[in-house]
Amino acid sequence: MQASTAANQGRVFTRMNKLLFVSVLFGLMAWSSSCDDNSPNGQVFIPDVPVNITINTDLPLHFHLKNPGQYSYLDGGNRGVLLIHNFDDQFYALERTCTFESDLSCAVIHVDSSNFQLRCGQYTDGKWASCCASKYAFDGNVLEAPARFPLRQYAVLVNGSLITIRN
Repeated sequence: MQASTAANQGRVFTRMNKLLFVSVLFGLMAWSSSCDDNSPNGQVFIPDVPVNITINTDLPLHFHLKNPGQYSYLDGGNRGVLLIHNFDDQFYALERTCTFESDLSCAVIHVDSSNFQLRCGQYTDGKWASCCASKYAFDGNVLEAPARFPLRQYAVLVNGSLITIRN
């Protein structure tokens, strides 16, 4: 009789351990999904829109882009495209939608030329209004949180004085 009681207690103990393990596993999954800025799979949702822009740097409007450290705001993308001729002599085309709380209307990227970085926010009546404290390098990588993901980059093809930006 004692052997069957011990066997029953062993089965109950095993079931309780399995139940505890499954409960902890579901708790961890729920906790990790709440830590991803309400983004699906930890990714930032920025709508995909077709981008196909060609500019000519021989034209007066874009002639300044021949020099490193210069940039242009272009129409296209979700909230615009920022074309940067970086100091490494590379061109970067970046989506202007901030990757932190990208659904906010103020989540727009602007160049802070005094600090050689990109910031999230808007100019209102000539004054800077920060949307979040996120800051990015000219290549789109995150310099300061709360953003965890780099800015979306578009492909850049340079052919003489023509620059083509595509996704």
